[in-house]
Amino acid sequence: MRLKALTVLLKKKRLIVSAGCLAVFFVLGGILYTLNKEEPRKTPEKLMDDQVDLQVMNVHYTEATDEGVIWEVHAESAQYRKKDNLALLKNPKITLTMPDGRNFVLTGKEGTLKQDSKDMKLTGDVHLQSSNGDSFKTDEVTYSGKEKRCHTGSPVNLKNSRMQIDATGMSISLADEHLTLLSGVKACIQR
Repeated sequence: MRLKALTVLLKKKRLIVSAGCLAVFFVLGGILYTLNKEEPRKTPEKLMDDQVDLQVMNVHYTEATDEGVIWEVHAESAQYRKKDNLALLKNPKITLTMPDGRNFVLTGKEGTLKQDSKDMKLTGDVHLQSSNGDSFKTDEVTYSGKEKRCHTGSPVNLKNSRMQIDATGMSISLADEHLTLLSGVKACIQR
């Protein structure tokens, strides 16, 4: 009977040890399953607009046209939309060097440039500086590549060494520097 009691006791110990091992196995399995459980994938944030084909930082682009005008474009960043042949510029600085050597530097906070026509629009603290000392300030300006003309309907301030002019609206030909002020002209001219 003692042998039978010892055998029963050993079977109970094996059963308890087996049950304990099985419990530990299930607990560890549950922990591993929880840790390795795949979380739903998050949609990555979009870095660019769907219409943007290329985005570049610290832009420097130079081009010479058939007419001999040299374009030099600097910008903090640019996005290019191939479908529209359009560059969107952040903090652009555009230097136009005319065939006769005159320079025009145009800056703003944002700009668009049509690559094929060279039509451009700058907005936000726009400044146009010519190599002869003329300085123009306005909120926005549009440049026609075909006409070589800048124009705006916004208030404009013109300064050079001899005069200061405030007006609303302006059109200036970069080819011959002919300036037209559209309305509300106030001028102070020094002799």
